[in-house]
This record gives sequence, C-alpha cells and structure tokens, in this order.
Amino acid sequence: MSARPNFPPAPPYSVQSYNTTPLADFCGLSSAQMHRLLFHPLDAGGVVQLRAEVPNEVLDQIPFLRLTEAFLRLLHREGRIRLTPLGALPLKYLRELYTLGFILEPGVETGIHKMHREIDSLALTTLHQTTRLAGLARLARGQLLLTKKGSQLLAASQRPALWQLVLHTFTARFSWASHDGYASPTAGQLGWAYSVYLLARFGTRVHPVSFYAGHYQRAFPSALADFAEATYASPAEQQLADCYEVRTFERGLNWFGLVAVSQSAPGLARSESLVSVVPLLMQVFEVLLETS
Repeated sequence: MSARPNFPPAPPYSVQSYNTTPLADFCGLSSAQMHRLLFHPLDAGGVVQLRAEVPNEVLDQIPFLRLTEAFLRLLHREGRIRLTPLGALPLKYLRELYTLGFILEPGVETGIHKMHREIDSLALTTLHQTTRLAGLARLARGQLLLTKKGSQLLAASQRPALWQLVLHTFTARFSWASHDGYASPTAGQLGWAYSVYLLARFGTRVHPVSFYAGHYQRAFPSALADFAEATYASPAEQQLADCYEVRTFERGLNWFGLVAVSQSAPGLARSESLVSVVPLLMQVFEVLLETS
C-alpha cells in the first residue's frame, strides 16, 4: 500500500480557501502546497526549488554528483566496459571509483567486509543503476557504453544540467526501497522534498531522526499500514522511523551531502541518530518558509 498524505476532509467553505489554509499536520503548508511538493517537486513557484545558479565550488560538495562525473569520465576513457556475468561492474573499476572517497561504505571502512563485488557498496550499485536510468550509459551485448547524452553532459558548461538530471533520476526513477528489506515500497522517497522543507525549517538545531520521522508520519499516516503486518518485533511506528532514517538520512540526503548523521549508540534504535543540516542544503535549494 502506498503512503498518502494526510489531506483532511474539505470544510464547508470555499475550495480555494480550504486549499490555501496552512495545516498543522503539514507543518504550516497548505493542501495545495503539499500536493505540488509531492507530485511536482522543485517546480517553479513551489515550496522547494533548486537554485537557478549554483557555482562549481558548491557542486563540488555533492558526493553523488562527483561520483557520477567520475563514472562518466571512466566510461569515456575506457570506451566500453564489459560487465560481469551477473551484470555488475568489474572489481578494478569498483575499486577505482571507491578509492576516490566520495561515498564510503561503513562495512568496508570498519573492516567488516572488503570490496569484492558491486553489491559491497550500495552507493556504487546505485550509481550503476541511476546512470543507466538517466540515459547517461547504455548496455549493449554485455558491455556498458557512454551515451551521446552522457558525453554531452560531461562538458563543464553542462554541469548544472547534469546535477538536475542526477537528482531527478535518484528521487523520481530509482527505487529507494531496492536496497533494504523494509515493508514499505515508498516510505521516505514519497515526499522526499517535504523532508527538505522540514530540514530547512527546523535544521538550525540538531534533532534526532525521530523528530523528523514524527513530522513525516503525521503528514503521511497511511505509511504505517505498510508496516502493520510486517513480522518484526518493533511497533509499526518504530519500523517506519527506522526505515525513514536509512532511506532519507543514512543514504539519500547524506549521499548528496545535505545532512550529517551521527549514528546512535549500540542498542539504541536508528531513529535516535542525530541529524545536522549542512549549509549545502540551502546553497542548492531555495525553500519557502513563510507560508500563508
């Protein structure tokens, strides 16, 4: 079951008045604003937008963009890369990309496991998938090739366009649920721009994930239904909060350099991790905080 926002029943006054009334469940956003945030994120006139002009020194701070650029340059250099029989990137290219240090894997860094296969780094697995989903690379007879589009977007003048494409592909086309076992197929990814709004509004202070997860659950109460029948020991609310932490903060927004997350102490839930907003968030997004 897909989560839906908590749109309340329409009151007995004008539809326009109803649609533009700030709602507590949406942290002061109206139903109309939330609708646009969900179904047309980043559109002109919306609550959350991408800044029109972002200098290179700011784009340099976005790890997943830097990783994508490195992968495209690698494909350009090699001409074509033959994938493994399982359709993964060969180890030597994985190590080349990983050693750039843009996104590190905790298990590799702590010595729990080594980089042997593509799935040993979720960021590199995601990179492979999003690059193809974005049309930057294509598969031909077991070999991965840079497309004309990918070659064009490697030009320095096209960097802002590449950034927008990478963000759109990651948020709208790639499935955030593909790398975990949580019951919900949409939690966290649905309303991802609302999470950006929450961070812009409340991020002047450090908050635990549970703070943001609570606001998310309030706006999307039906998200709990996906966890209600899951065979976990923890309550649905805790499962949703932990899922939200993994998808939104541990991976998604963290991979884009927008938040810093201090992991919770052993024995504590993921939702007790602390979230700090990085200045980069407001350097790439323009967020309307004064709503009417």
